[in-house]
Amino acid sequence: MFVLDAAGTVVRASDEFAAHLGADAAALRGRPFSEFVADGDWPEVRGTLDAVRAASGWESRRCRCRLSGGGGAAAPATEAEVEIAFAPSRGGDGGGDGERPKSGTNRVVGAVRRETAEPTTERLHTERDRFDHLFDLIDDAVIEFEIVGIEPVVRAVNPGFESVFGYDADEVRGESLNDFIVPPDADDEAVDFDQRTADGKANHAIVTRQTAWGRREFLYRGIPYSRGDGRRYGFSIYSDITGQRRAREHLQVLQRVLRHNLRNEMNVVLGMAEEIREATADPRVGHAAGRIADHTETLLRVSEKARTAAAVLDDQRPDEAVDATETVRAVVESRRPRCPAATFDLDLPSSLPVSVGPKLAQALANVVENALEHTPEDVTVRIDAERRENDATLRVSDDGDGIPEIEWAAVFGDEDITQLSHGSGLGLWVAKWVVESAGGRVDYERRDGWSTVRLTLPLADVGRS
Repeated sequence: MFVLDAAGTVVRASDEFAAHLGADAAALRGRPFSEFVADGDWPEVRGTLDAVRAASGWESRRCRCRLSGGGGAAAPATEAEVEIAFAPSRGGDGGGDGERPKSGTNRVVGAVRRETAEPTTERLHTERDRFDHLFDLIDDAVIEFEIVGIEPVVRAVNPGFESVFGYDADEVRGESLNDFIVPPDADDEAVDFDQRTADGKANHAIVTRQTAWGRREFLYRGIPYSRGDGRRYGFSIYSDITGQRRAREHLQVLQRVLRHNLRNEMNVVLGMAEEIREATADPRVGHAAGRIADHTETLLRVSEKARTAAAVLDDQRPDEAVDATETVRAVVESRRPRCPAATFDLDLPSSLPVSVGPKLAQALANVVENALEHTPEDVTVRIDAERRENDATLRVSDDGDGIPEIEWAAVFGDEDITQLSHGSGLGLWVAKWVVESAGGRVDYERRDGWSTVRLTLPLADVGRS
C-alpha cells in the first residue's frame, strides 16, 4: 500500500509495496510517485489520479503500469495492476514518519493488486498446454465452436472428431457444425441446444448425428464458455454409443423370444410328454417321455431365471436404503416350505440398512436358491451378516459339494462365459450384477467343506453423508 498527498508525493509506503519495487520503504517517502512509473505509462496513471480526485467521496479505479524503484533508465520495471482509491482527508490523518498533511488536504491510497504479467502469461500458457494435450488425446469427438448469429461455427476439432465423424479438420473449420453432423429431422433439436449454449447453459442428451459413414447414436455434452470478449463459445463432446444401444436392443429382442416364444413352445412339449407318459404301456416310451418332461422343466426354469434377470436389470429405480436383516429373513421364510429337510442357521444383527434397494431380495434369493438346488435335501445353509466401517457383509454358506468350477470361474474369475452349462450360473450372475450396480462386490470361496458366497454392500445409515 502507498499514500500520496495532493501533490502526488509519496507520504507513506508499506514494506510490501516497497519490496515490489525493489526498494526500501523509507527511501520512497517524500518522492513524487511519477518517479516510480515508466514514462510511457505515466499519462494513464495521472489520468486515473485526476479521476479519483475529482470524486466527491470514496472512489476506486484500476490501471496497469510498469513500476520500478526509480533508479534511472536502466532500472528494471515490472508490469502490475494498481488500484487507486481517493478519500477526502479527515483533519489530522497521518502521512508517515510523524508528518501530517495540512488539514483539509486530500490523500490518495493505492495498492498493487496482482502479480506481474509475466508469471500470469506463463500460467495461462501452461493451462493452455494442458488443455491442448487433453484435447488432442481424448478418444471422444470434441469440437470447439463459436455461436455466430444462431450457428455454431467450428473453430477447432480434435483428432477424435476426424476419426469418429470422418470429416477432415480443414474441411469443417470455419463452417457451421450443424451443416455437417445434424440430420435434417434433428434441426429443431440442434437449434435448441445452440440457444442454450448462447444462454450459458450446458447440454446433455442422447442424440443421433450424421457421420461420413451414416447415422450413429451419441452421448452428447455441450459446455458453454467465455473468453471475456463478449462473444459466445462452447465445446461439444460426442461419445459414440451406437454399439451399446444396438446390443441392448438385440438383447431385449432375444429376451422376448426366450420369455414368450420359447416358454410357450416348451409348455406344449411338457404337456405332450406328460400325456404320452400317462397313455403308454411301454416302459421304454414312458421313461423317454419322463426324461423329455424333466429336461423341458429345466429349460422352463432357465427361461424363468432369464425373465427375472431381465426384470432386475431393466429396473432403473435409484438405489435406496433397505434392511438386509429383514430381507434375509423374508427370503429364507419363503424357502422353508419348499425345502423342509434343509436347515437354515441365521446369525444376523437386529437391523442392517444397506444401499441397494428392492433388488437386494432378488440377489439374495438367487444365492440362497443356488445353495439349495445343487446340494442334498438335508443341506445346512448358514447366513450371517455384519457391519464393517463403511460396508455390510453378508455370507451365504452351505455344506454341499460346492459350485462347479466351470460356473464360479465364469462368474467370479476369467473363464469364458460361453462355458456356462444350461444357465445354472445365471442366478449368481444376477446377484453379481445387482450388487455391483450398487457399488458392492461378490466373492466366492470353498473352505473346510463349506462353500461361501460373500456379498459386500455399501451401508445406508441415516447419518451417513
